[in-house]
Amino acid sequence: NVLVRFSEANILLNMIKANETLVVPPSTEPINHKILKGLFYISIYGCVEFSFNELCTKTLTLIKNKNLIYNHFENKFLTLALSSTLQTVRDCASPKFLDKASDMFHLSESVDVANFNETFVNKYLQNIWGKSFNQLTKTFGTTSFPITGREMAIFDEIVENRNAVAHGRDLAQSIGSSPRYSDLKSKYDIVFDVLN
Repeated sequence: NVLVRFSEANILLNMIKANETLVVPPSTEPINHKILKGLFYISIYGCVEFSFNELCTKTLTLIKNKNLIYNHFENKFLTLALSSTLQTVRDCASPKFLDKASDMFHLSESVDVANFNETFVNKYLQNIWGKSFNQLTKTFGTTSFPITGREMAIFDEIVENRNAVAHGRDLAQSIGSSPRYSDLKSKYDIVFDVLN
């Protein structure tokens, strides 16, 4: 499923490349070419969000299917293992807070099989910014994700441009007016490599 989304973005890139070769200076680039380049940001962001959510869900499903008990988890992973209990504590009324908080800590030391929602992370990571990679590794209790400053900036640019077009703050032709095919291809390759 992930590769299907990247394949679609790559087809769009190939259309952008073909269009770019048709423009011979000093003629200006047609608006429909700029629109396609602006829409590329929506397409590549779809690849990012889908890949990120698939990674989280499949990883948590594999962990959950091991039927591990709560007291076998390191404290760093309890954000996920106790996610439903954390939400209960957050949403409870003041008189019940101490009981619910105490229940949560007792559960973390119990021999009960961990039961958590595999899609928990997905609802909290709606826009996948560069910093989202390290938020994810922190939530999973693992070492930092090896992402460079340049890669983080590219992910941030993709989110900003996608949001500008998708939420109507800017026109696709405006967002697509400056990048060349080579710029977009470079972003595509970096995103694919990071997510791969």
